[in-house]
Amino acid sequence: QDEDEPLSAAEPVPAIALPEPGLPKPSSSPGSDSEDVAKRKNHNYLERKRRNDLRSRFLALRDQVPGLASCPKTPKVVILSKSSEYLQSLISAERRMAAEKRQLQLRQTKLLKRIAHLKGH
Repeated sequence: QDEDEPLSAAEPVPAIALPEPGLPKPSSSPGSDSEDVAKRKNHNYLERKRRNDLRSRFLALRDQVPGLASCPKTPKVVILSKSSEYLQSLISAERRMAAEKRQLQLRQTKLLKRIAHLKGH
């Protein structure tokens, strides 16, 4: 049958067998409860490990931001917002210093040319 054609009323629609509530699943075996417990324990272990890793990374980030290292109970949102502000201030300072460096290099070039000109006389 073509995919675009609707099913006719005469054709039976296959019934989907739904498991009865309270009955074991057809695919479950006697050892599946212990497998479920093992999977849950493994999942809990991995989740705990993920949360601990995330917590330690937040603490490491907090310790890098001036003014936050001395605050042991800093909320995560404060760590993120202060980190963002600190990064913006570092970017701004870097741009300012790069502009100053270009100006100093230009001045150095002019002074070297002046020295060379004075030595030539």
